[in-house]
Amino acid sequence: METPTLAAPQLAQRGRAAISFQAGIGIVSGRLMAAAERSLAERGVTAETMPEDMDARHALVAQTIGDLPAFRLTNLLSEWRAKSHGAVALEAFEEQREQLVPALHALDAGPSQLVPEPAPELPTYWAGTDFHRTEGGWDSSDYNGYVHGEILHKLMLAKMFPGDIFAQRRAAASAAPRRDYATILDMGASSGHYTVALSEIFPHARITGIDLSPRMLEHAARSGNARGQAWQLHVRPAEDTGFPADSFDFVTSYNLLHELPPPVIEAVFAEAFRLLAPGGDMLMSDVPRFADLDRVTAWRFDHIAKWGGEPFWRASASMYLAAAAERAGFVGVTAGGIGPAPTRHPYLVQGRKPG
Repeated sequence: METPTLAAPQLAQRGRAAISFQAGIGIVSGRLMAAAERSLAERGVTAETMPEDMDARHALVAQTIGDLPAFRLTNLLSEWRAKSHGAVALEAFEEQREQLVPALHALDAGPSQLVPEPAPELPTYWAGTDFHRTEGGWDSSDYNGYVHGEILHKLMLAKMFPGDIFAQRRAAASAAPRRDYATILDMGASSGHYTVALSEIFPHARITGIDLSPRMLEHAARSGNARGQAWQLHVRPAEDTGFPADSFDFVTSYNLLHELPPPVIEAVFAEAFRLLAPGGDMLMSDVPRFADLDRVTAWRFDHIAKWGGEPFWRASASMYLAAAAERAGFVGVTAGGIGPAPTRHPYLVQGRKPG
């Protein structure tokens, strides 16, 4: 029997138009922000003159260009898009639900599975937090994994952000020091985009994925089945997975850490160390460190994070992740961005468990 495929979302005309409009607003907002930053420079506020304290930077920007139409408009558009982008993607799905759902369920059977087990107690940082301002959280809709993984990411976000957001995941996975891992853990697998990259770079590895969202992992399983992969997916927190020690050759994540408060990030590194077999490798990819950016760029990232529903971005992006990895016990730790200047996104921290 031929394996079903995960086709590109076939949306109705209204849904396509709404998604394209959202992507266009995101692009326009970026251009308006660039214009606002040029006005900042013209008024003497530059990376060299901005204060060190982030709250003081926000206050200075508000004082300097708070009345500037371009800045006011980018804030207005950012607020509207942040509140509406998830709802727009969900509405586009609901328009085509009857056509899309049967194709999704055709992918339920296969070697990739969400392992049934008792639901964990939700951590306080997760419970009640609407990450990315997704009203009701990641599991508020029965097909949110598809809505976010396919419609929102592939039809909206991929157009808004510079570079190929999926190639960035492959680049992160490709930075691993070996190609012969037998067992890989993907922490924060979500809807499976990074898991796909891992399966491409390490085709012979047995891949396990964890996340706190069942809806996201359901879609990851379907994505794995569409590719003939045998991913084992579990609803578990990255800081306390419950897997036996020394279970994996490679523990990795993509864009998980900025969704966590610093004490949990420390616990994630400790858990990754515990889970790795001696000689195993850790690689965590995330957003650029504020310390590696000029002060205007770091302010912009913090400004966007505040609008976008990222409650832990500032604290996370202010951490020196290499030091956290070393505190967990990793050796040979390296850290830095691998993308183009000025942001060098994605940022990678790597280390090895002695053995």
